Amino acid sequence: MALLPWSPVRKVLKILKSSLSPSQIAFAFALGIFAGLPPMGLHVIIPITLALLFRLSFSAFLLSMGLFKLLSFALAPASYAIGRALLDSQSLYGLWRTVSYLPVLAPMGLNRYLLLGSEVISLALAVPVFFLVRTLVIKYRRSFSAWVAGWKISQRLRGRRFVRFLRWLFAGGEAKYELAKPPWGPFRYVRKEMLIALPILYGICYLLAALIVPFFAGRIATSAASFIIGGEVQVEESSFNLFTGQLLLSELSVQDPGRPEENVLVIPTLTLDAGMLALLEKRVVFNAVKIDEVHLHVVREEDGTLNVDDFTQGWNAEGYLKWAAQYADKVDWLTILRKFAEYLLQPGPKKPRPDLSRYAGGRAFPPFKPTFAVEELEIGRLHLTLEDVRDPGEGLPPITALEVEIENLALPARLNRDPVAFRLWGKLGDDPDSAFSVSAVLDDRGEVPFHRYQLELREVDLARLTALYATTLPVEVLSGRATLTAELAVSGGEVKGEVSLVLSGLQLAEREGRTLFGLSPELSAAAVEGLNRYAADLPIVLGFAVDGPAAAPRLRGERPLLEIARQGLIMAGRRELAGAIEELGARIDLLGPGGEIPLSGDYAELKKQVEEAAARLIQGAAGRAVPSELSETLKRLLQGILQPQQPEEEEQETP
Repeated sequence: MALLPWSPVRKVLKILKSSLSPSQIAFAFALGIFAGLPPMGLHVIIPITLALLFRLSFSAFLLSMGLFKLLSFALAPASYAIGRALLDSQSLYGLWRTVSYLPVLAPMGLNRYLLLGSEVISLALAVPVFFLVRTLVIKYRRSFSAWVAGWKISQRLRGRRFVRFLRWLFAGGEAKYELAKPPWGPFRYVRKEMLIALPILYGICYLLAALIVPFFAGRIATSAASFIIGGEVQVEESSFNLFTGQLLLSELSVQDPGRPEENVLVIPTLTLDAGMLALLEKRVVFNAVKIDEVHLHVVREEDGTLNVDDFTQGWNAEGYLKWAAQYADKVDWLTILRKFAEYLLQPGPKKPRPDLSRYAGGRAFPPFKPTFAVEELEIGRLHLTLEDVRDPGEGLPPITALEVEIENLALPARLNRDPVAFRLWGKLGDDPDSAFSVSAVLDDRGEVPFHRYQLELREVDLARLTALYATTLPVEVLSGRATLTAELAVSGGEVKGEVSLVLSGLQLAEREGRTLFGLSPELSAAAVEGLNRYAADLPIVLGFAVDGPAAAPRLRGERPLLEIARQGLIMAGRRELAGAIEELGARIDLLGPGGEIPLSGDYAELKKQVEEAAARLIQGAAGRAVPSELSETLKRLLQGILQPQQPEEEEQETP
C-alpha cells in the first residue's frame, strides 16, 4: 500500500478515523516533534517509549516525526542560537550542570547547543500543535465526515460490498471511532500489552548485547589501550558479563617497540568489575580491579634511552625526548627516571578537533562526582626488571612488589570525598634481608594539594645499586648497606620532611673531577677518608632535614656528614690529618648551629650507643697516637663534639 500514490492521504484518513480520541491523536502528533526535530541520539528512546506505552496513534507519531525531521534543517540556525544562549547563561549555570549529570539524562548530551535548542523549540511547538491537531480531528469527525455522509451518492452506495472495499483502499476503512468503546480504567490511556512487551523488548536487546559484546570486548579494550599508550597491546582471551559488568582479560601484553619479540608489560589476568548504574550518569566506575601479577621489563638502550620512551601517546613526551637525545647516555638511572616521571605528569598538547558542522559544539560542565573512579585496586605481585644494555655487568637487581593497595582512586582527583591512599611492600633482588615499603596519601580536593609520603628501605646493598645513582653522587660507593626511613610532606609546591639513615660497612672512593659538598680537592679527600675511618669501626647514624621546592628539594646533610668525617679523622689519630681536622672544624663553625634532626625511637637509641662508642675510641686515639702538641686541640674538638658550644659572652665571663 505504501507504493500507491494516494498512500499518504490514506494514512492520514486512517488516523482520523481510528478508534482513538482526538486528544490521543493530537498527543501522539505532538510527541513526534521531540523525536523528529532534534538531531538523532539516545534521547529519541524516550519519546518512542512513551508513544508505545501510552494508548496513542503510533502512525501519527511516525508521521509527525518524519515531517519535523524535514523541518529541522530549516530550524537548525534558530535551535543552535537558542541552545547557545541558554547554555552560556551564567544565571542558569547550576541548572544545566545538574541536568548534564542526572541519571539517564547524562548520556543524552543535553549540553550540546543544537540538541538543547531543538528540545526547547519542540517544547514550544508541542502545545500549539496539540491543540491544532485536536481541533482538526474534531472538525473532521463532526463536520467533514457528516457532510460527506449527507451526499446523495453516499447514501445510495452505503452498504454495498464493493463500496466497502473502495473505502478501505482509498480512505482506510470504516470510521472506527463511531463503533469502538474506549477501554475502562487506566487501560484507556495505557496499552496493557505494552506493559509486558516493552520490558521483554528491552530485555531481549540487553540479552543480545550480552551475547554480542563479549566478542568485541577484548578488541575494544586493546584498541583503547593501544591508543592511550601508543604501543601495540594484545590480549589472548577476553570475556564480558553484561549482567555483572565484569570484564576479564587474559595474558594482556604490551610489545616492546624496539624488540617485537619482547614485551614491556605482561599481566596474566586482569579483572575489571564495572558499575553499570554509573554508566547512566556518563561515568566509568570500576567497583574492583584485580591483577594477579604484573611483569614490567624496562631496558636502557645503548644511547641511554628507555624502551618505554616510544609510548608517547597522551603525554608531553616532546620535551623529554629532546632531553633524552642530549643527556640520556651521560646520566644514571635515577636521573633518567626522574626526568621521565617529570614529563610523564605533563599532559600532551591536545590537537584541535575539526568543526564538522557549523552547528556543532556545546558547553562542558565540571562533574559532581568523578568521571572515572576505581573503588578498589588489588595487585598480587609486581615484578620490575631494569636491564642495562650499555653495561650488562652492572645490571640492577629485580624489584618485586609483594603487595600493592590503592584506595579512593578517581579522576579528577579533586572530586574525591577521601584522599587517595597508596601502599606498597616488596623486596630487592634475591636478598632476604633487603626490603622496602612505600606509602602515600594524596589529597587534591582543596585549592592547595597536600601529599604525604613515607618510605622505608631495609638493609639495601648500595654496591648493587651503583647504576642507579652513578652520576648523581659525587663519590663512588664501593660497599655498604643502608637502612632508611623518610617522611615527606608536599604542599603548595614546597616539600618538608625528615630522613633517618643508618649506613653500615660503608666504603667510599673519590670520583675524578668531583668533590664532596664543593670542598677543595684536598679537603674533600680528607672528608672521604674520615667517613671511611669512622664506618670501619661503627655504623653511621644520621638525621637529615628536607625542604625547598618539590621540583628540586634540598637535603640538608652537609653538617652531619662533616661531623662524622671529622670524628673519623680524630679516631684515626694521624698527624698528617691534623690540619684537615682543623679546617673541617672551621667549615662546620661557618655553617652555624644546624640543630639536631629528631630521629625515630630505634634510630635515636642506636645513635646514642654509637656516639658513646665513638667517644671511647676518640679518647683512646688521643692518648696513644696523637702527639702532645695536639692534645689541647683534640681536647677542644672533643668537647665541641660531645658538649654544646657556649656563647662567646659566657666564655669571656668564665674565670
